[in-house]
Formats: sequence, C-alpha cells, structure tokens
Amino acid sequence: MAMDSRQIRHKNFKKLFDDFVDCHPQEPRRGMLKLFAERLGLSDRYLSHIKCNRKNIGNHVARTIEQRLKLPHGWMDREHDAFNMPSDDKEKLFVETALSLFRAQPHEARELMLDLLREKLHVLNEPTPTKNDSPAIASPLETLP
Repeated sequence: MAMDSRQIRHKNFKKLFDDFVDCHPQEPRRGMLKLFAERLGLSDRYLSHIKCNRKNIGNHVARTIEQRLKLPHGWMDREHDAFNMPSDDKEKLFVETALSLFRAQPHEARELMLDLLREKLHVLNEPTPTKNDSPAIASPLETLP
C-alpha cells in the first residue's frame, strides 16, 4: 500500500533525525532532539510533537528542513527506500563504505565529499553530443552529382 505525503514526510523526518543522532555519538541521547531542533531552526517542542506523530509536517516546515539540511527541494515529499536496497554485493559494500566514511568525517571533509559527488553527477547528467551538435561535414555520398 502506498504511503500518503503525511506518512512519507514523517518517515523522512525520522530518518533524518536518526542520521543526526548517528553522526553525534559523543552527545547524550536525551538532548538530541533539542540539538536537532537548533540545527533546523525550529522549536524542540514542535519537533517532539512531530516525532511522536501528534503533528504533521506541513509544506513550510518541510521546505525549511530541506533548506537547513541542504537537501533538494521536495526531498521530504519523496520515498527514499530504493537507496537502502543495493542491487548486489559490490553496491552494498560501496554504500556501506561511503556512508561509514561520510559519517566519520568532520564537517569540512563531508562537504568536500558531497561536492565531488555532485560534480561527478553533473558531468554524468550533461547531454552527450549528438550528430546534430557536431560540425557540419558533408558526407561523401552528399557530394556526388
């Protein structure tokens, strides 16, 4: 059964909070929601209501979370389970290694890793030159009378 936007946002919030907790193992677990709220610029009481599923995440708060965490617009509205299911053992090893390295690095190193990945993705997503993009060279058949 497909989840509705309320459920997707709540699941994504939980994932983001769990990731935040994992990235701060030195901090006491009890104060993590307050730290996360500070990071997002939101009230810890409000986040507590979201976490306990007493409040829904509206459009404004979803966009605020995305902006504060530098996520793409609409990230909170999409399911991300496909990322959690590597297709083979090599992909699983890559994801686990990359995630471990990312989580173990200080903020600056993490930003460098993200920038490198974004750059590579940008290059991969650029359109490849097509026949029409190449300089006009007459075909030998076109020069025949």
